[in-house]
Amino acid sequence: MPDAPKQAGHGMDRRTFTFGAAALAAAGTRAVAAPVANGPDGALQALLLRQFDDYVALTPEFAAGIDKDGRYAAARLRLDDRSQAGKDQQAAIARRWLAELRAFDRSRLSPAMQRDYDIAAFTYENYADLMGRYGFVDMNLRPNPYVVNQMAGAYYWEPEFFSRARMQSPADVDAYLARLTALPAAFDQETARIRGDAARGVIPPDFILARTIVQIAALRDTPAAQSILLREPLAGAKAKGLALDPARAIQLWDGPIRAALDRQVAALKALQPRAKSAAGVWAQPDGEAWYAAALRSNTTTPMPPEEMHRLGLAIVDEITVELEKMLAAQGMTGGALKDRLHALDMDPRMRVPDDDAGRALVLANAHADLEKIFPLLPRAFRSQPAHDIDVRRVPPNIEAGSPGAFYNGGAADGSRPGVISINLQHPQEWPAWRLPTLIHHEGLPGHHLQISIFKSVAARQPAYKQLARFSAYSEGWGLYGQRVADEIGVFEGDPLGRIGYLQSMLWRATRIVVDTGLHHKRWGRRQAVDWMVDHSGEQVTSTEREIDRYCVLPGQACAFMYGQSRIFAARERVRQRLGARFDVGAYHDLVILAGAMPMPVLEAMVDAWDGTPVA
Repeated sequence: MPDAPKQAGHGMDRRTFTFGAAALAAAGTRAVAAPVANGPDGALQALLLRQFDDYVALTPEFAAGIDKDGRYAAARLRLDDRSQAGKDQQAAIARRWLAELRAFDRSRLSPAMQRDYDIAAFTYENYADLMGRYGFVDMNLRPNPYVVNQMAGAYYWEPEFFSRARMQSPADVDAYLARLTALPAAFDQETARIRGDAARGVIPPDFILARTIVQIAALRDTPAAQSILLREPLAGAKAKGLALDPARAIQLWDGPIRAALDRQVAALKALQPRAKSAAGVWAQPDGEAWYAAALRSNTTTPMPPEEMHRLGLAIVDEITVELEKMLAAQGMTGGALKDRLHALDMDPRMRVPDDDAGRALVLANAHADLEKIFPLLPRAFRSQPAHDIDVRRVPPNIEAGSPGAFYNGGAADGSRPGVISINLQHPQEWPAWRLPTLIHHEGLPGHHLQISIFKSVAARQPAYKQLARFSAYSEGWGLYGQRVADEIGVFEGDPLGRIGYLQSMLWRATRIVVDTGLHHKRWGRRQAVDWMVDHSGEQVTSTEREIDRYCVLPGQACAFMYGQSRIFAARERVRQRLGARFDVGAYHDLVILAGAMPMPVLEAMVDAWDGTPVA
């Protein structure tokens, strides 16, 4: 497969601009190798598989999500334990995993298994550390200081989870009802932890509490017939002729589920008199150390917050220069950057009405963007997406606190497509010049391509490869996918679309600045909003929602651009080393098929790669 075309020249040209990656260093070891079943490698694999089974046993929702052959069928009857005791148990198990791992002599392992060792060591060290702090962290190492907020908690995730419940057999009905019955306990476990963390002085900012309370109340007050927890499963069961009694589901909704949500709202309202307006986690107990740990786990690097802040500023300056050139080429030279970009939002050719017709138009445009890029993928990819993809609206009850969009992978067996969910509370946020790059990030060649390809080979990989995703790797790939979309020519003849691409990259660069600004330099919420609007040209409403997101996910916003830069820098090093033997499609297979890993481990793998295709 030929390499993606590359323009000549120096600096930030269309194909090769570095986004600050020249400052990022790397180290080397070896690339992908097939699993073995004996010697030190086999012993380590056996340990990692046993530890994976430990985690699966503790997390039935994860277990059900990876179940293809019925091995974890019983997990579909339960929800995860969200209690403090459950969290303490996971922290203790993570410490045991780390002690077991460190008993191995890493030097006796093959290069490929040294990589698996390093991935596990990073995961366990950070998971054990973060589990010992307040708030919570998932196995993707994205910590959150507040157990329930506008972007987290059972009330936030479970409705979408329930709405996608499989309805193919009586066992599916039993699983759905069992989990629906367990839902009030999940809410109450989190409510108890809200109170427990508050006793330690951990209280979300006042504006986070206000938004969260509104969202939980909206869910609680939704009539049963309109609740996505019930509507889609009941319709699915009816379509298949399954005996799912609507009255039983409605009774659960109107009784214990709503009562548990009432208790959670009351617990959050009780915190409001004590809440402060300080946006950053620095204002919480041991907040500076909490943020340093969150930044390290999200970016997979120990870079200090001050250095990360300076890096973000440098990347912002670099992309701004390229974006200004593109705007000038369109005759847009006067006024502030934000004003010129806002003028594009208002351009009648680009504008989307702020109503249901606009929502339908955004979804139609998104599907058209997928259709446009799909035939271009072979220019840079040997492996193609293994599952279908759809684009849908974010559930209205959580739109106010949701990001602009997110991706949910399809079923491992291909029975359910991957889904891009777009926040359409205000469809005017998605004028035609901004939307394509969002679809490239969440869909093709971003998250959907990455996740569906890996899922297609996961059966041939050790199960523990599915344990952690790492934000720098997964979100870094989503942003890198935007770059590749540009490289393979999706914006040929579409300068406004390419301006949208550059603006999206600029927006992700400003995330580094405002995240470190909020949590390290002690910026206020309004300061962060104003800086991001001024320097990225984002709309005010979407920026306010984004800043609130960074307040509850410290460090995660830095992972996108940082991870993208590392993936790109590794590619350019190996391109230079291999010369004419470099094949960008083989490089992409190497990065995707090896599975998620911290950036230093990925760089070591790439720097040792001899260019031989891995699939």
